[in-house]
Amino acid sequence: MVKRSKKIHLKPDVLKTLRENAGYDIKILAKKSGISEEKIEKVERGEDDFTIKQVKKLSEIYMVPLAAFFSDEVTHLPSLPDYRVNREKRIPHTVNIAIRRAKYLSDMVHEISGRKTTIPNFPKNITPQELAERLRNYLKPKAPIKVPPSQILDYYKNLIEKMLNILVIEYPLKADDVRAFVIKGHLSVIVLNESDEATVKLFSLFHELGHILQNETGLCSITMEENEEEEKYCNRFAAEFLMPENEFRMWVQKYGKDDDSLKKLQRIFGVSIHAMKIRLLNLGLISRQEYEEFKRRVKGAERRSGGRKNWEKTFKNRAGNLAIEEVKKAYKRGELSIHESMEILDMKMKYIEKVL
Repeated sequence: MVKRSKKIHLKPDVLKTLRENAGYDIKILAKKSGISEEKIEKVERGEDDFTIKQVKKLSEIYMVPLAAFFSDEVTHLPSLPDYRVNREKRIPHTVNIAIRRAKYLSDMVHEISGRKTTIPNFPKNITPQELAERLRNYLKPKAPIKVPPSQILDYYKNLIEKMLNILVIEYPLKADDVRAFVIKGHLSVIVLNESDEATVKLFSLFHELGHILQNETGLCSITMEENEEEEKYCNRFAAEFLMPENEFRMWVQKYGKDDDSLKKLQRIFGVSIHAMKIRLLNLGLISRQEYEEFKRRVKGAERRSGGRKNWEKTFKNRAGNLAIEEVKKAYKRGELSIHESMEILDMKMKYIEKVL
């Protein structure tokens, strides 16, 4: 006789919130877990219970500790405005995991350090160009030039964390229609898609910073040509900041504006060729026809190439320098154990030992 797994009563609201936070609807969860849709619906209405075996399975799927199912309540993930092009598409569970991770990291770093995001008091309703100019005057960037775009990206990530107290992390979003997002809070977080090229991440970083400076939060596709006013504003701000007109014109005049020349300019500005083509178009340096020909020629070409992953750097990018710095300080003060540091930074032992 087969022994049946014992059923256990859990709060229906907790179960529903855990499922929603993980980004699963009942139909998809049923397929992934092997639990029937009818069973899940009944349990979430309080008319039935899961077995211990089923709860353990859900814990693995949701990527949360088993203890979460026994809580009295679970906090809902922050509701982020959706700026994606295809808003009718369901937000993938991978993005919900990233949102949960970003919120947890923000709360923990704020708790152990007291750090708060500090946004300059810029005037409201200014143009993207004016906002970019004011921010440049505030940050006084001295980004390296004639270096790989990844080094330019690292410079700006560190500058934003240091000057604005904004966590900047990367995470595997695994979603074609979500390139980055921002969560505003005591300690705001910008999350970039770790699978993107450095040139794409850099533009995404300043696009999301534009949202923060406008006191906004949300999920973004970050395509080069947006219809939404908020997205158009943030795209223009990012372009104005990363490719200031006078400087951009000077380098274009020196190197040229064909594709091979723009590849050289990537080591100056750190952004994609597509972003530079848009800038050339908006500055009247190329025609609309030249731009459309470029789009047809390189459609879908700017994607990250494969290769062996540097896991030490990957985990550091997922935590961010600001978080690593504050956890390291708390650890040295004796306020955090090595295992607590591992949990906050989401690092394996062999990497946390190097960090601490």
